Amino acid sequence: MGFAVMARPADTQDFGFLFPQLQDDPDNLLPERRATHNALVNLGLAMRDTGGAGGGNIGLPAAYTYFGQFVDHDITLEASSATLPELFEPDLAPLPLAQIESNIRNARTATLELDSVYGLLAPRVGAKMKIGKVTEIGGRPAGKDDNNDLPREPRISDPVHDRAALIGDPRNDENTIIAQLHVAFLRAHNELVDGGANSNRARRRLRQHYQHIVLHDFLGRIADPTIVDDIIENGNRVYDPGDDVFMPLEFSVAAYRFGHSLIRRDYEFNINFQPATLDQLFTFTALSGQLGGEGPIPQFDTLPENWIIEWENFVDTGTPFNRARRIDTNLVEPLFELKDLRGRSLPENRKSLAARNLLRGYLLRMPTGQAVARRLRKKLEGVRDVTVLGPNQIRNSVSSEQAQILEDAGFLQRTPLWYYILAEASILADGRRLGPVGSTIVAEVLVGLVRRSENSILNVTDWNPNLPSEEPDEFTLSDLLRFAGVL
Repeated sequence: MGFAVMARPADTQDFGFLFPQLQDDPDNLLPERRATHNALVNLGLAMRDTGGAGGGNIGLPAAYTYFGQFVDHDITLEASSATLPELFEPDLAPLPLAQIESNIRNARTATLELDSVYGLLAPRVGAKMKIGKVTEIGGRPAGKDDNNDLPREPRISDPVHDRAALIGDPRNDENTIIAQLHVAFLRAHNELVDGGANSNRARRRLRQHYQHIVLHDFLGRIADPTIVDDIIENGNRVYDPGDDVFMPLEFSVAAYRFGHSLIRRDYEFNINFQPATLDQLFTFTALSGQLGGEGPIPQFDTLPENWIIEWENFVDTGTPFNRARRIDTNLVEPLFELKDLRGRSLPENRKSLAARNLLRGYLLRMPTGQAVARRLRKKLEGVRDVTVLGPNQIRNSVSSEQAQILEDAGFLQRTPLWYYILAEASILADGRRLGPVGSTIVAEVLVGLVRRSENSILNVTDWNPNLPSEEPDEFTLSDLLRFAGVL
């Protein structure tokens, strides 16, 4: 039985620091100067992986890369700290602490209650969620029906609304895989309604099974299982905010962005696209593409049927599947060529996701990886060991170009937290999962948020999943996809 506390409806509209005391000493932060900004941009650009085919080399099924993104979109949305052009201004400086605490807001409810599925923008048909129909052009994978797209606005000249997905969080139309995962959740809700549940009971049941997947399937795959189990069974020791529930910036701006390293350059997508490139997966959406329109391909009003995903290629159900890339300080090339809403290439360094991540961490006063590791080592003394990476460990684990930038900027001793967590995973866990700092932050926050959910499975004595599953008393992402009728 899990460790239980009494829950209350949570107001998680604030961001805050998991380790606020680290803000008191400038040595715990990156140096505040123009040279730091320049070094972060250069480091981000040096994180481009130009070798190999971009395939996966760890056992993690690729579906969990995008399930992790789905979870991120469900619990955190911060877009007010700086616009993209402002982020790349050479004189960018960290925001004052008081401004971060008073002005930076979270647009998600954040308690793992499928806010991105059930949000205000999501259209309903009675007790059911509305689902979009694919465009018939031929080449539909076997066994797939019409109801395999997100509900969409009509075609219009305004790029913000042009065929935009009508869902709780439009970011779930960012790439085809996460869009198809969102469809699966809509279908799972409707399956519950077809089974006799009203809308409220269907929501509660799906939310609880979703929480079970996060706690007992996803976390155990991407973090150290002993750390995850300890937090679930014995309670939170690091993220335990009581009545002052907030979204920790160290999680949302740094630790949880480890998932960018898992992304592959291409995937065996379905019978038609073997492989499909990451660029194509962005193209066949409305948020970051034009639902086609690449080369001789026309644009479509909805997802063309030949782009329905075959989830058998993404989960471990006995057949060969796409594997995620290892967690390290290298990202695939398409993440350095990001585009705007019209599908146009962004100017200069703004195209780099890695540079954006590093600069946003600097803007929002992220403590260094070493400062966080030292704090956790002290906090968790007698519970578990937390290694503080030394300069040589970091230097020897990364490319020579990255190592030189780190050394010149003084980042070997004061390493940006996001980068440190990627390096830690590579050094201490061979890139197969997060290391002790990354595992602790990610598991503490996700478990802590579930504890504070109004529908929390950790606040129900001996709660067990009760939807159909391959294994008794278990419910995995694969089980959810089967229940939704897409696997």
